[in-house]
Amino acid sequence: MSAQTKAYTGTAKALHWIIALFVLVMLIFGWTLGDLPEQERIDTLVIHSSLGVSVLILMTARLLWRLTHPAPALPEDLPRWQVITSKAVHHSLYLFLFLQPIWGTGQSLFAGFPVSPFGLGPLQIEENETLFGLFHTAHAINAMILIALLALHIPAALYHHFIRKDVVLKRMLPFAKV
Repeated sequence: MSAQTKAYTGTAKALHWIIALFVLVMLIFGWTLGDLPEQERIDTLVIHSSLGVSVLILMTARLLWRLTHPAPALPEDLPRWQVITSKAVHHSLYLFLFLQPIWGTGQSLFAGFPVSPFGLGPLQIEENETLFGLFHTAHAINAMILIALLALHIPAALYHHFIRKDVVLKRMLPFAKV
C-alpha cells in the first residue's frame, strides 16, 4: 500500500468487521453468562470460547496484514492530540484484543468444567481455583478495558464522519468509495 492510499484494503476491512462482530457477540454472551443455568452456561461457553479462539487467530492475521499493509495516513489537518489519541487507542485495541482470548483460555483451563472450543475437545487441566480466579479477573478487567476503548473508538469514527466530514470512517466501510 503506498503512502497515497486513502482506504484500507478489502482484507483489512473484512478482518476489522468480522472481529468487531465476534467481539460484540462475545461481550454480550460474557455479560449474561452468570445468569444462565449451568448447562446453558456451558453450551454458551462453547460458542463464546470458539469465537474467542477465532478472534485470536483473526487478530494474528490482522496484525500480520497490518505489518505488511500500513494504515492510510490520517488527515493532515488533524490536531496532534487526536493523532496521538488515535494511535494509542488503535494500539491498545490490538493489545487487549490479543490478551482477551488468552485470559479466557487460561480461565477455561483451570475451570471446574470442560469447555470445548469448536467442539474439538475440552480445554481443561486440573481444576485450580486460585489460577481460575486470576484468569477470570484478568478476563473481566480486560473486557471492561475493551468496552472503554470501544467507547472511544466508535464515537471518534462517527465524529470524523458526521462532524469533520472527512474520510476516516468511510475508508474502513466495506463498500464505501474513498
